[in-house]
Amino acid sequence: MDQWRISDILAREVLNNKGCPVLEVDVVSADGRCGRASASFGISAGSHEAAILRDGGARYGGMGVRTPMRLVRERILPLLKGMDSRDQRGVDAALIALDGTPDKSALGGNTLCSVSLAVAKLGARQMDLPLYKHLGGALCHALPLPLLNLINGGPYSAGPADFQEFHAVPLGAPNFAEAMRMGVEVSLRLPEVIRKRHGADAYRPGHLGGIGAPAADPRAVLDTLLAAVEDAGYGGRFVLSLDCATSHLFDREANVYAMSFGRLSPEEMVDYFAALVRDYPIFMLEDPLHEDDFEGFARLNAKVATLICGDDLFVTNIERLRRGAALNSAGAMIFKPNMIGTVTEALDAARYAMAQGMEVIPSLRAATSPGDPTAELGMAVSARLMKVGAPQTGERTRQQNTLMRIEESLGAAAAMIGEEEVRRWLSV
Repeated sequence: MDQWRISDILAREVLNNKGCPVLEVDVVSADGRCGRASASFGISAGSHEAAILRDGGARYGGMGVRTPMRLVRERILPLLKGMDSRDQRGVDAALIALDGTPDKSALGGNTLCSVSLAVAKLGARQMDLPLYKHLGGALCHALPLPLLNLINGGPYSAGPADFQEFHAVPLGAPNFAEAMRMGVEVSLRLPEVIRKRHGADAYRPGHLGGIGAPAADPRAVLDTLLAAVEDAGYGGRFVLSLDCATSHLFDREANVYAMSFGRLSPEEMVDYFAALVRDYPIFMLEDPLHEDDFEGFARLNAKVATLICGDDLFVTNIERLRRGAALNSAGAMIFKPNMIGTVTEALDAARYAMAQGMEVIPSLRAATSPGDPTAELGMAVSARLMKVGAPQTGERTRQQNTLMRIEESLGAAAAMIGEEEVRRWLSV
């Protein structure tokens, strides 16, 4: 049994896809096998997420991670040395107890998540299994329907749109690879459609790997995305979804949302979205209200057939999910392990949500670290939908290609959510 035991943990500072320093961890077993991981994080982060620990000071503009590196060496290695690398729950429980804070601020959520993910990868290697089967079981076979973030808006993009992400979602494809092909073909038409509808200067890269929104009003952006779908020859074969990320629009003092076309009360915001999903084939709305408005989410969820999804609302936290489930605030959760801190906590949250009849939607983060395992973690929880980003930039296409390879390996056992199940979430 000694070969399974953790013998060493190495920590280093590397760069993510945004050129920002992040912690990378190698967890090594007694037989020399290694699991390597680095926690991704969001450019747009909810206030209830696990804390990110950085160095401060002038180096790297305060973003360095030498402090987490030291904590790995001085506190985490002595704790985990000798533990069974296959015992994910035991390792994560030890990490949580060592930190001892509700928001992981003592050691940093980025520190805990990097170590936890590295242990999961090492455990998979010890068992000679893909990561998704190690964490989810041998029967995992569900491939997710891809939600492609083709147009980027919000405060972190060159695009001026109120909302952060505009997704095109292909329907009717026989498999994941063909769904991706349909999405790529729409994305190839999008630049020219934008230039024709909004002028040559309206085309610009987006901050999240897609194209910057060409207009501020979400309706104008949705019209443009549907025009690209038509131009690609797929009229009626795509639905849409939005990551509204409205916490950045909410003025808590005035209790209003500052939209580009006016200021809306929470009640008016619910009415706005009810009208929007009647007018457009939108099957999912993510974070349509601010991150603490469980009651407002519930009012919107009761009013529309659309799949209402919580990201900053839930932050992959089972306690916040319990509150949302009690109020029927949403029908889906975004799944991001770095939001909560450890693999076990994230998997427990996902399984709780599914037990409540909710969809679990894994999502890549804007600031993606090397070797991010989101695709395989999504497979481990049998997620039927996944935010895969745009079909460009290496960190996103790596995840998309991973899912294509998994699909190929599963052969006839691979399955995807059916078109009819998605269309039931339409309110048009």
